[in-house]
Amino acid sequence: MTRKNPYLRRATATLGAATLAAGSLLFFASPSLAAVGPDQPGAPTGGTLKINKYSGAPVAEGETPDPRNLLDGVEFTVQQVGDNSSGTCTAIDLTKAEDWTGLDTLFNSAPNAPADPYCLVPGSSTSLTTTDGKAVFDLNVGVYFVQETDPGNNNIVSKVPDFYVSIPTSNGDEGDGWNYNVVADPKNQIMDAPSKEINPAQGQFTLGSEVEWTLTVPVPTLNNETFNEAIVEDVLDSRLDYVEGSSVVTLDGATLDDETDFSVAGNATWTFTPELFNSHMGGELKITFKTKVISVGDGAIPNDEYTSSFNGTEVPGEVDPYTYWGQLSILKTDDSKPTALNLEGAEFQVFNLLEDGTCPSAAPESGAIATGTSGSDGVVMWNHTNPASSPLGLWVANTNNGPADPVPTKSYCVFETVVPAGHTATPIANPVVITPGEANVNPLTVVNPKTEGPDLPLTGAQGTIALTIGGAVIVAAGTGLMIAARRRQGKQNA
Repeated sequence: MTRKNPYLRRATATLGAATLAAGSLLFFASPSLAAVGPDQPGAPTGGTLKINKYSGAPVAEGETPDPRNLLDGVEFTVQQVGDNSSGTCTAIDLTKAEDWTGLDTLFNSAPNAPADPYCLVPGSSTSLTTTDGKAVFDLNVGVYFVQETDPGNNNIVSKVPDFYVSIPTSNGDEGDGWNYNVVADPKNQIMDAPSKEINPAQGQFTLGSEVEWTLTVPVPTLNNETFNEAIVEDVLDSRLDYVEGSSVVTLDGATLDDETDFSVAGNATWTFTPELFNSHMGGELKITFKTKVISVGDGAIPNDEYTSSFNGTEVPGEVDPYTYWGQLSILKTDDSKPTALNLEGAEFQVFNLLEDGTCPSAAPESGAIATGTSGSDGVVMWNHTNPASSPLGLWVANTNNGPADPVPTKSYCVFETVVPAGHTATPIANPVVITPGEANVNPLTVVNPKTEGPDLPLTGAQGTIALTIGGAVIVAAGTGLMIAARRRQGKQNA
């Protein structure tokens, strides 16, 4: 008859309770592997610890984790636990009943490492990395301290708490015998990536205007921990400047206070009071903010370098929104030949298209998005929120999941509203199409012909010249006739 050691039974039952209380670890024992206790004749001298590594929230007791959530590349380290009562750290011998005394306290101390009189046996450390979600350790009979030591390439925000395991482990009151091949199913919390959207509508349309973005950050669920860090960072493109005071932040729909709940620094990093998130695990953080567009460059301005970080685990964003900007340059000349003269003082205004996508026949009385006046070189200098410059920076489009393909364009209506004195206005071929980037400034040359003067009467200078020429012709003709008549008369007298 097989004799069962009550100390072993009680200690391993305590181990199971302690690990289940951790909420992220389940132990399973297979009845087919049932064997006698470690101090019984014919008992195995070793066994295995199989770790099935999962992602997701902890499962309840009795539930089976989803195999689709198995994680690869996670490293676990196992060290044998010893007793240093003799002055030397000697491995606990589970074949001796006295070595089980006090193990209840050790097991209940998880996730803490062994404390006096217990110790970690020098040279007993073994590390394995999960493959197909599994890591299997071949172990001698004994007690072991198990740690998750490297998350690999997984976005693990809350690692599995350190735990103890004994080889063998009792199958409990509902089983029979002892299990020398223990299976542990620890679960990690994987942090989801943040995402970002750009407001597709644009309230202002010239360089120096503001663009609105919204960051959505999933709040992770932790294993038996609380939050000690919560940071969201957006490394803005050099053509974007964070607009101070523009952040509106909500946590599960409730608005946070920018003085007590978070602060914003640089261009741009949000640092939150971490305790806020302890009651919002699995919730959603939203940050809406604005940036000013300060230059055009190639015209395609991304906002794709952003991360969320909780308790030291940083995850990059997945969605890459873009804002597109182009330029318009106007040169004002007359129709002089062979070289046109540049005209100063011409005024131009730029408008959005009408709702039907067309331009009116004349400039509206209001609603201009930019006004500019030509200088002595004929180049139009623009008056808007950015310092006056030529050419004019104009918004083209805002897109998500960029870069956009094909590259977007936008049309505007351009009107000459003041014509230089002595010149006649020339209709502009509207709408004017703007393409992104500084390489193509969308040049527009507007030629004003000189206004023709009035027709003058013949008695004026032009008439006098004509009469003078005509009189000279008549005099010359009369003189010729007189000479011819005298010659005929001379011949007759002879």
